[in-house]
Amino acid sequence: MLNATILLMPFVTHGVYALRERFDLLISITLWVSLFLCLLNIALAIVFRKKQIWELLSYGIACIIELAVFVFALLLHLSLITKVPYNLPPGLPFDRAQIGAALTIAVGLFPAAFWHRINVSDLPKRIADDAKVIKDRDGGVRVRSNAPGEWMN
Repeated sequence: MLNATILLMPFVTHGVYALRERFDLLISITLWVSLFLCLLNIALAIVFRKKQIWELLSYGIACIIELAVFVFALLLHLSLITKVPYNLPPGLPFDRAQIGAALTIAVGLFPAAFWHRINVSDLPKRIADDAKVIKDRDGGVRVRSNAPGEWMN
């Protein structure tokens, strides 16, 4: 059975191909971002392993969700899954792939943003402290002279 897009391909030079290329690009970006965020959550769980159990659980849950998104995006990219079951209402300025990419980034970055957040009112003080350290130039580091007697004993 012939598909309407196959029949119209010679007449459409940019429409269907452009949408498919944009979709493939977004799925590829989602693949890389979800894999990176999964590895980031694993690294944060290892680095902060002595913190609260809730923090470690949040990293683990985010990693599992990111891994599931990665597997789903990989199956979609390899065309093993041909159709995403959830249909959006027509006329929206975004599609399901864009929603999936945004949720991937949000879920992957949430634990780090939640557990390591700073208060915005403390930000000017932290910037001033950093400026003072930079102004001192050495930042409390003692630089040895080049005199040979200092290193020879």
